[in-house]
Amino acid sequence: MVIELKVKLTFLCLAILVFSGCGSVLSQTVIDESDQSIMLSELQRNPDRYIGKSVLFGGTIVRVGNDASGSWAEILQRPLGYRLEPELNDQTGGRLLLRSNELWDDQIFSKGRKITLVGKMEGTQTRSVDEISYDYPILHVREYHLWPEGKYRTGPDVHFSFGLFGSF
Repeated sequence: MVIELKVKLTFLCLAILVFSGCGSVLSQTVIDESDQSIMLSELQRNPDRYIGKSVLFGGTIVRVGNDASGSWAEILQRPLGYRLEPELNDQTGGRLLLRSNELWDDQIFSKGRKITLVGKMEGTQTRSVDEISYDYPILHVREYHLWPEGKYRTGPDVHFSFGLFGSF
């Protein structure tokens, strides 16, 4: 009886440990309300068609600024991987502008930091990328997640160890 209780408690603790790191970084409600099939290139080609739609993207911050209407961040879009974390590779769909009513500090929203977001399409704005005119889709942020700096993973963090010194 005591052994059976210990076995059940052990399995319960293991289940909690295994499944505690598998949640999404954004709320499920906001993810469900977003259209994940919309590509950034579609927003650029036909922005009026998507006004008011919520979309899910991820990428790296190029720069951030503040003006009279709030804050903005220029994002280089990247493919999303495990747990919706942007993958750092050479693939990108382009750039977008993320707007917020919050004040974003450039020391927090730093260049190169990864971000996953759901935003509502508001339109486009033409800006320069070096000496080239570029039409940026503008998204008003609904929810975002800034990924910790310096930690670059490609999959789940799972480690096993036996004894005091060995692990694989």
